[in-house]
Parts: sequence; C-alpha cells; structure tokens
Amino acid sequence: MTALFDRIDTFVLPVADYQAAADWYAAKLGLQATYVDAGECLAVLPLAQGASLTLWQRKAGGPAPDPHAQGAFPIFATADAAAACATLKRRGVRVGELERGDGVLYFRFHDADGNCLEACQVLQPGA
Repeated sequence: MTALFDRIDTFVLPVADYQAAADWYAAKLGLQATYVDAGECLAVLPLAQGASLTLWQRKAGGPAPDPHAQGAFPIFATADAAAACATLKRRGVRVGELERGDGVLYFRFHDADGNCLEACQVLQPGA
C-alpha cells in the first residue's frame, strides 16, 4: 500500500495566549513566527526542514496542559543536545537532565504554558 502522507507539516500546541507564546519561542528557542492569524488566534513558527510548530490559543475556559501527563509532544532535532541544553538554561528555561538512550542523547523541557518539549541528538555509531 502506498503511504498517504510524506511528512508532518505542522505540530499544533495549545497555548493560553498565542502572542505571548510566540514571543517566548522567539526569545528562548529563536523561532520566529512567519504567519499570524489574529482572528484564529494562532502563530506559525517554521523549522529548518520544512515542518512547523503552530501555537494555537485555547478557547476561554479550556483546560491548561498537565506538565506531568503523557501525550503527544514535539521533539526537536539538534546536532548537539548538550549545547542546546546549556543554551536553554542560560536563557532561563527549566530543562530536565540530559539523558542517553539507544543511540540518542536527549532532554525534555517545558514552554511557558507547561507544554512538554524535547530535544534529541542522534549519536554516531560507537559514540
């Protein structure tokens, strides 16, 4: 069977205030919104390889994310997880421990809304 899809286009994250969230992602992660829809209350932040992160404001009274819940979350690729972790710490982002998995080095962190994010480095064989 032929696959219907070839890649993820965007990952939608619910946020309390899309403009404040876009400012946080710009200041902390260096991601700049290239499309903003004030009517829909969303901002699109493109990534280098074609996918994007869409920050979409929750409706009034909608539930806030539970930072301890397991659910879908974006994983950002990085060439150097240790350097990315250190940079985020310098920028005032609370990050988890750098962990080694099967062929990867990664860490988790949360945005200002409590959304879980992860950064992952694929290690060279034997590293």
